[in-house]
Amino acid sequence: MRVPRIFPVLALITALVTGSQSLHGQLVSIVPQNPRIHDSVKINYNAGAQNAAIRRPAALTLRTLVLRDLGSQAVLVETPMEKSGNIWKATVSLKQDDARYLVHEFVSGDLKDDNGGKGWGTLVVGPDGKSLRAGRYWRAALLAFGGYMGYKFEKNVAAAKSELVTERKLFPEDYSAVNLAWYLETNPAPTKAGTALVKRELVNALKQFRRNDDALPTLLVWFDQVGEKKKADSLRTVFIAENPKGKVAASTRLMGLSVEKDPAKKIKLLEQHLSDFPLKSEEATADRRQLVMLYIQTGDYDKAYAVLKSSSTNDPALYKNLAVPMIAKGAGEEKAASWLSEGIDAVRKQEESSKPASLPLEDWKRARSATLAALLQTRGQAYSKLGKHDAAEKDFAEAYVLTRGTDLSVNFNLIEALLATNKYQKAEELGFASVSKGNSNLKIVEKFKAAYSKVHGSLNGYDKAVQEARIAEQSRLMKDALSTPAPEFSLRSVEGGQLKLEELRGKVLVVTFWATWCGTSREALPQVQKVFEAYQYYRTVSFLTINTAENAAGAARDTLIKKSMTGMKCTIPTGLDETAGVEEKFGIEGVPTTYVIDRNGTIRFKHVGFKDGNELVKDLTKEIEVLLKR
Repeated sequence: MRVPRIFPVLALITALVTGSQSLHGQLVSIVPQNPRIHDSVKINYNAGAQNAAIRRPAALTLRTLVLRDLGSQAVLVETPMEKSGNIWKATVSLKQDDARYLVHEFVSGDLKDDNGGKGWGTLVVGPDGKSLRAGRYWRAALLAFGGYMGYKFEKNVAAAKSELVTERKLFPEDYSAVNLAWYLETNPAPTKAGTALVKRELVNALKQFRRNDDALPTLLVWFDQVGEKKKADSLRTVFIAENPKGKVAASTRLMGLSVEKDPAKKIKLLEQHLSDFPLKSEEATADRRQLVMLYIQTGDYDKAYAVLKSSSTNDPALYKNLAVPMIAKGAGEEKAASWLSEGIDAVRKQEESSKPASLPLEDWKRARSATLAALLQTRGQAYSKLGKHDAAEKDFAEAYVLTRGTDLSVNFNLIEALLATNKYQKAEELGFASVSKGNSNLKIVEKFKAAYSKVHGSLNGYDKAVQEARIAEQSRLMKDALSTPAPEFSLRSVEGGQLKLEELRGKVLVVTFWATWCGTSREALPQVQKVFEAYQYYRTVSFLTINTAENAAGAARDTLIKKSMTGMKCTIPTGLDETAGVEEKFGIEGVPTTYVIDRNGTIRFKHVGFKDGNELVKDLTKEIEVLLKR
């Protein structure tokens, strides 16, 4: 069953459990646990706790997502924490008058602690210490669903329903709580009992919210959902007659828009909708974006541009969507390049103050760079088609820097532009870099060969040159490598027996520290498993995972680890760091952390935390290969 359109962002949200205890003290403390509006909330993180995912950070940031009263967008507050021994401290001031619920996580580089996927949450209360409207609704939403803006939480639908009972009792006017309660009664699959309950409550809800224009579209959707479509249609006719410009009229128009298949007819419906119903800025932006995409679909590029140009809130990335088919079809490359220039200028002028309130600053910076690179890449393609190869080269070169040479399309286009401007030496150098670093494909290799041939007059010596380039890249990799002796250890294996570092000497060894309660560990280990499977029959390469800082012990711990490994389909041998002594010897900053150790027992490479599985697989493969050659 679909969620009614008016239901705010709940398809994105999950469960919450507050607080976490450890063998070495409380991991997180939040005081007061239920702050009042404008209170200062003191939050401590114990990096020395048994179940701290971040254990020896050089710096730590507290991220607090402020969920506000319904209809207001969430705000993300990032607070640098101060260190006092193992304890990191921060104070968050509640500046939002409509704050209702706080969700916290801790970040250090690529390491993140979200309480093992259970999260930390804080209910905001009024001056009298009592619940505010929507506070328990948000807690219910977090408990009911599966992930919101990067925050992961453990589901507890029963607890969510209990929170909604309280919310509805305290705030009967909160129709969103009614909506969520009905959703939970009829999902993941409708039952007779759930449908019957919604039908019974709909009768009273219609009386209660009869004069609430915001609530009426939701109620009508529920009449449809429980099989009373005739009644829903009859009520729509009445409500639209009463208020031709109201929410029911607007939602009915959108329903017709959603089922229309003909793009041209859909455009007319959407244009009429935008004209007839004034919308909030975020709603208007979404509808204008849809209109832009429809015009692009029908090939009416000038109208698409006009809509895009008319709104200051549209995403500059839309300029790429507009220009790509124009360039591919040869439908005005000059115009496409001009429009792309406007998009590029818009991105360059973006300041941090334009960052969406709920987006972390570093994520915004990465997204901004990615958008700029994509626009430059597309404008470079337009310039190439126009024969403006110098301008194309300049755009591709900037995109290459922004993508750090990892985007194969950018690499190909830049080499091609260098060839077109007779800069064969630079094209050859870029080809060498792409091939030696593994950032190439067959198309890039062919362009590289063309550049090599232009520089050297033939392909004689090409294979040798490629080999030398790869050796040079390996030398660069080793130049930046670590040179720390790996500490000796002997661990009990979860499979039985002992695992000792000294018995693995003479092999390249990949060691990953992890914990079952760490969500990031559960993301990283399957990627390490991919590399393990590629090398599992090599006699000169070994893999080991070391489980550390578990809350369980003995047989219970063994069972927990085996269950977790099975769930991740991970078959790497696993040692048990039962006293966290080995992790202390290694001085790990947090879990997960992966080390690559050479055949002499020296740590050469280190990967802290986890963000990109493809990058981890690629990096580990390169590092193993270079160490195998030494």
